[in-house]
Amino acid sequence: MPATFTRTILGQPEIASIVFAFQFGVYEDVRPAFRACDELVEFVVEPDDNVYACDASFPEAFAPTPSGRTRDDRLPLHMAIARGCGQLTKRMLGCRPDLASEGAIRLAIGESRLEIADFLLTRRATVPQLYRRVDTGATDISQCPSIWMSGILDRDDARGVELLQRFDLRRDDDFFHDIAHAVNYATVENLTLVLDAFPWLTSAPRLDNVAARGFLPLVRSLHARGVACSTSAMDAAASNGHVDVVEFLHVNRTEGCTTKALNGAISNGHLDVARFLIENRTEGASINILNTAAGNGHLHVVEYLHSLGTFDCTTDAVNKAAAGGHLDVVQFLLTHRREGCTRDMVVRNALKSGHLRTAKYLLSLDYPFPTGEIDFDADIYDKPEMLDVLRLVMDHGQPWHEDWVGNACAMNNVPLVAFLLKQQDARCGPGALETAIVAQAMDVVRYLLANCTTPVSLAALEWALSHCSRDLLSQMLLRHPELRDDELLREASSGHNTEAMRYLLPAGIGKPRECLVEIAGRREHVTASKLLLPYCMGVANYLDNIIFLLDLLALSDRRRATMLQLITSELTYQGRKASQTMQLAPSVATLASTLLEAGEVVDWALALVIGHLYATVSADELAKWTSMVRDVELTARLTRHYSMPQRSTSDME
Repeated sequence: MPATFTRTILGQPEIASIVFAFQFGVYEDVRPAFRACDELVEFVVEPDDNVYACDASFPEAFAPTPSGRTRDDRLPLHMAIARGCGQLTKRMLGCRPDLASEGAIRLAIGESRLEIADFLLTRRATVPQLYRRVDTGATDISQCPSIWMSGILDRDDARGVELLQRFDLRRDDDFFHDIAHAVNYATVENLTLVLDAFPWLTSAPRLDNVAARGFLPLVRSLHARGVACSTSAMDAAASNGHVDVVEFLHVNRTEGCTTKALNGAISNGHLDVARFLIENRTEGASINILNTAAGNGHLHVVEYLHSLGTFDCTTDAVNKAAAGGHLDVVQFLLTHRREGCTRDMVVRNALKSGHLRTAKYLLSLDYPFPTGEIDFDADIYDKPEMLDVLRLVMDHGQPWHEDWVGNACAMNNVPLVAFLLKQQDARCGPGALETAIVAQAMDVVRYLLANCTTPVSLAALEWALSHCSRDLLSQMLLRHPELRDDELLREASSGHNTEAMRYLLPAGIGKPRECLVEIAGRREHVTASKLLLPYCMGVANYLDNIIFLLDLLALSDRRRATMLQLITSELTYQGRKASQTMQLAPSVATLASTLLEAGEVVDWALALVIGHLYATVSADELAKWTSMVRDVELTARLTRHYSMPQRSTSDME
């Protein structure tokens, strides 16, 4: 057995300890996480973006019990933090403190991993690297302050604010450049605490934002501190229904408001705010604001404005109320107002949005049924009453429309689909099934396959591979065997769709070898490659299998370590089978066997191929294989024993 560095140096504990003292290592229990990041994550550089592409097995391989333009070595530590793996984080930091940075703390807080954040802040005393700032560009979490600020200010407790204080937030930190965004999500308690902890922030959260949230105690506090605001404060408070804040601003501030205040209160149905503004302020509202109140269905506001006698409206009031299905508002306006509605459009408006009761009420008052086709809103086909709506329009002479079926399919409305397909002129094209599959409307998919003869398109089948169960896939292929297209396996293997691959491969669909050549040796495709490999091996055709595996290894744009992990076991098996019927020169055979025992499977397999085929292949092919041999002595012996003149590729042609 040849001597190696591992056996002669690292095999001696006293020497190994000296070597290990000068390099970082990792604890045994965190090795899987580092290995997963190294072997299952590809850093893909693209013209418009850079991404970490993960293999399908990465989450489980990284932590089996979880829950720029260069690779960032901090990825394993940051992944452990983001996934909430507290023990894994502690162990990683223990063996690799060089991965620590301030970004780890920011990430822990931003992902609401507060236990981990607490641990990291505590460890700053002994791991100074946790004070280190690393500039990785716009993708660094520290460059996205509003995101993680919002996450800690909307909690029900104050732990996030306490961690911010320990983090030693500085006045010049970019972290608070977008504080106004965070105010939109903070609880009043946390926002109050953070302003007390960092008084220099009073200029960041404008009183406007706090008023919009309805935080009256904080509005009082900021007002007492002299924080400025604008008319937007009362406008927003009124629009959001915070009458107490509106009253405070009205009494204690001079900025006032605009017509947006009363407009917002009326539009959003805040009657108490609308009444206060009308009785205490003079800005008023937009002309015909009553139309908006009616369209939004705020009957109590409509009744109040009508009672004042000073608010006008137009026919749009009833038109919009009918379109929104607000039957009570329609009834009130037609009973108590004179404006009426657009007679030829009002029923159409109600039906277009699927409001059957409103449409029937208007028809009972002799408003005419619309002429011509009705263009229904696409998002209403999930309503149970749509069946009766479409029955009504067909009873009035409107012809059956194929779009109705497509929209019903998209909304997974089986009763409606069944009703429509039973009509006299009904037809179900391939678009219906494809629409249902794309929308993941599985109830409709099952119904169509069981009750219709609708054809299945290749596009529909490709979508089904990602979303449908195996029984539905089998039904589709049984109906259309011509769709057993090679492209299905290629799409599934390159798209990380391992479930589809587990269906396609046993079914004999696709060309596994071509698919494997496309993805093998790339870290984000480790799982897919493992699934393909057994189906690439011909039965009892061991030599051809070996050559295919070696050709994979020879691919120039792949990661050798990833490829070796994929093929080594299979290469060993195929080589042992092939060697049973092969004869090599004795000196080559002896050295090849020694290399195999030492784990040099590739050199051993190359020796088998070269020794068996040297007289029958082209010189180009032989040269390629010989160049792949890494052992110098084996190269010399192969050259010496198999050096007879070879035919070139052109000669063979």
